[in-house]
Amino acid sequence: MTFQNADKAQFYADVVAGRPAIWEIATGIAFCTRRECLDWGLALQVDWHRLAPSQLGEALGRRFEDPERYNEYFLFLDSRRECVVWHCLPGTIDSATLDDISAHQLQLMGLEHLGEGLLRH
Repeated sequence: MTFQNADKAQFYADVVAGRPAIWEIATGIAFCTRRECLDWGLALQVDWHRLAPSQLGEALGRRFEDPERYNEYFLFLDSRRECVVWHCLPGTIDSATLDDISAHQLQLMGLEHLGEGLLRH
């Protein structure tokens, strides 16, 4: 069972506890926990209807133009055609770590304006 969270604090509590969770920050744009290749991680999911025509290409460009910064971030389209930016969660998780990962995911997709007021960065 996945829990829909209304706020960041509850979402982060679920992530730290290892529970499946979703936090929608805008219509069709959400952070969620997700298992990929045996690893538990944090994903930013963007519904394909919400993607600008060149947004995925620009995100891929940012990913490969700055490989050091985005080394552990993976971009892909899932079976529902959602654009996903996934990052494996480290062994020790706290709010600052989750804010940092989330901020990088938003930056990679060119959606950093959505993090203003939500994330510490």
